[in-house]
Amino acid sequence: MKKSIGDNIIPKDWTLERGLELIKRSGYDGVELWLGDRPWFQMNTSDTQVRELRRKVEDAGLAVSDVANSLDWDENISARDPRIRERAMRHVERQIESAQLLGTDAILLVAGLVTEEIPYNEVYGRSIEALRTLAEKAGPARVKIGCENCNSEHRFLISPREFWQFLNEVNNPWVGIHLDVGNIHDTGFPEQWIEMHGRRITRVHLKDVLRHRGRSGDQSVYTNIFLGDNNWPAIRAALDKAGYDGWLIAEMEARYRYAPDQQLWDTATAIDRFTAAKF
Repeated sequence: MKKSIGDNIIPKDWTLERGLELIKRSGYDGVELWLGDRPWFQMNTSDTQVRELRRKVEDAGLAVSDVANSLDWDENISARDPRIRERAMRHVERQIESAQLLGTDAILLVAGLVTEEIPYNEVYGRSIEALRTLAEKAGPARVKIGCENCNSEHRFLISPREFWQFLNEVNNPWVGIHLDVGNIHDTGFPEQWIEMHGRRITRVHLKDVLRHRGRSGDQSVYTNIFLGDNNWPAIRAALDKAGYDGWLIAEMEARYRYAPDQQLWDTATAIDRFTAAKF
């Protein structure tokens, strides 16, 4: 398995080149690029600029593990407003196009946001319809759409069985699950999700979770690998059983207040121990 981390971990006052150098030096094989999150990768970034972005990544000795986005929370494919849905479809299409240019075969999206105003059944139907349409673009591009399990955050597809049935209804081999082992904190156990979804897993996000904390103000339930309550030996065994040998991508919500570069080194070491099953 190869390890990656998102470019959204790069301090905001750093250049991309400085961030990529640190990612490489601290021991990663790749970088997850977040469309819409950093100035070097926006919706108005041209194809030429995306190719230049790939060159910078490769010059740093890295590969692009996948293309995520920070736009789904404001422009979701399940939105009731057709104008918002149109913008959402376009940014996912741009992820697929960019993935091809960047030399990777997977994207991440948040499929569906349930709110007080937009109920579950509405979100479910529109998400399936949108993903069937997007799969028609993903297939010829040979780019897999990984729907991230955001569970509590998007109040949608809370259990592994729900997610399984959802993917069954989409019914396209180019649509799977980008499985985040931290996001399952109050709705189940990641090792069970891994066992159920198996070959449908496109990528894996790694972070730990403090199950007892809940959300309180700006405090997050999420923390760094091995500091929380995830059963890491069980997660590692489940990945082996599922035959997963792809990218492991650190997604850290908590940030080190001081010496932010140290978090990348510590996380890389933790992923190495996880991969080697040295618990």
